[in-house]
Amino acid sequence: MTTASDQNFEGVDNPAMAPTPGWYEALRVSLFQFDPEEAHKLAIQFAPIAAGWIGKRVVDKRLRTSVAGLELENPLGLAAGFDKNGHLTGCLSGFGFGFAEVGSITGQSTGGNPKPRLFRLVDDEAVINRLGLNGDGADAISDRLAKSQFSIPIGINIAKTNLPAINGELAVQDMLHSFSSIKDLPVSFVTLNVSCPNTHEGILKETEELDQILAGVSSLNSRGLPIFLKLSPDSSPTLLESSVESANKFGVKGFILGNTTTARAGLVTAPARVTEMGMGGLSGPPLKSKALDLVRNVYRLKSAEQIIIGCGGVSSGADAYEFIRQGASAVELYTALIYGGPDLPLRMLKELLALLERDQLDVQSAVGSAHR
Repeated sequence: MTTASDQNFEGVDNPAMAPTPGWYEALRVSLFQFDPEEAHKLAIQFAPIAAGWIGKRVVDKRLRTSVAGLELENPLGLAAGFDKNGHLTGCLSGFGFGFAEVGSITGQSTGGNPKPRLFRLVDDEAVINRLGLNGDGADAISDRLAKSQFSIPIGINIAKTNLPAINGELAVQDMLHSFSSIKDLPVSFVTLNVSCPNTHEGILKETEELDQILAGVSSLNSRGLPIFLKLSPDSSPTLLESSVESANKFGVKGFILGNTTTARAGLVTAPARVTEMGMGGLSGPPLKSKALDLVRNVYRLKSAEQIIIGCGGVSSGADAYEFIRQGASAVELYTALIYGGPDLPLRMLKELLALLERDQLDVQSAVGSAHR
């Protein structure tokens, strides 16, 4: 696996990111004895304690970035999927994040797909999941968030309820119900997730349905919340172009690029073991090249005003810098936390800062610099 120490940018060696601390390597051995979902429940339970213990931030004006009018202290965000039900909004700044997404939330509460549905690929530092958008539902989550504190800017990621009967017009209404439930909360942006591979319908492929969702959200969005569209690295060029056209038509401010992939190419994990895990979305370092291709393609298609948040295989400060240079104004991570530990964001920001200093740039001037 490529690390920060053996990658190069413009022919200059990168400063290496500090390795995973020994205390977390030891803890990870114990955590990995648990079923992945049980380990995640423990992570949610103890996150406020860990945030208070870490309690550090990397503050430097060169890390500041602007995302659709939101001024962020740094470009590193927590991706949707970690805090599905909005329990951690008050403590996430303690890990060093500049922003975070809650969700995906759905119109109805559901238990998701049958278990087992979450698998570690330790040799790849990756995960396969087919959770199926399990969660408490939009009404319960919005009630919880209304009573919560936000320590950093929070976005809400909305997807359709994963039930076979909810499709077509019902799927549109389901997503609009979720938007209505959170639109008056003090959230900073909303992401429409039309690219989850772990639902009955999979990736939304109908332009007409996407247009109906975007039109409905636009009519309900009296506050003018920035709206983002989350797209799949598995999208065909035609689907990608039509999605960006729809986004332009309805004033979408930017794109989260991307989601998990159903591809399995290039894995170190034994093929028989991967086959045994079954269907699901792959996340982690093996996703990075597809996510970067998606960023490059959408950077070419989008309007000058629209922004990109990169997501997929971001595991180091060097990864973050690569996404930024390819056109992302910010990046998100999730899977990397499983393998790197709760202080990973701080280590990543320090490495990113060293790379910016080396190249005499700040984040905003580095965005898209690979295309210039």
